[in-house]
Amino acid sequence: MKVSKQFLRDFAYIANLYGWNADDVEEAKAQTRANPDEMGRYWTQLAAAHRAGYVQTPENNYMRLGQWLQLQGAPP
Repeated sequence: MKVSKQFLRDFAYIANLYGWNADDVEEAKAQTRANPDEMGRYWTQLAAAHRAGYVQTPENNYMRLGQWLQLQGAPP
């Protein structure tokens, strides 16, 4: 699977943000290989959302990404 440099940066950002270990990274890669369009879009959206302030906290009832995107006016 060929991916862009931006995707690699986004994926690495998420892995570091969540503190993934090597097994976590391999699992995420396997999921991405199995569903490249859907998962590629997900990792990119998740990284962009976190960079824009998205966090899951008890105060926001652990808001899901799709809900956060809708509140921001972005398509889910």
